[in-house]
Amino acid sequence: MNRQHEAQAIRAELGQLEHRGRGRAYPEKLRKRMIAYVEARRAEGAATRDAGDELGMDWRTLLRWAPCATSAGFEQVVVRDATATAAARLVVHTPGGLRIEGLDLGTLAELVRKLG
Repeated sequence: MNRQHEAQAIRAELGQLEHRGRGRAYPEKLRKRMIAYVEARRAEGAATRDAGDELGMDWRTLLRWAPCATSAGFEQVVVRDATATAAARLVVHTPGGLRIEGLDLGTLAELVRKLG
């Protein structure tokens, strides 16, 4: 079944249900179909909001049901020493031709105070 037909079938099934709201659970089978639909649309690059519009559902509900829609898994993060990086980039040139580099901001500020 293509995407449009699946969305129409889910919408039709939703239309047959009584009014839904807080405390009124959706049938598990329908809920799983909606989650599968959202995951398929996300795999195509669509936003959860788009899938919600296509199904006639609030996208926040779908997002809550399908937590995998918010993240694809873990991603490696590299932490660098910010002080070393900042100190390596700090370079001061004075009008008299003095060049200062490699100091951290606190040390540089102290040196400027003593020179001033």
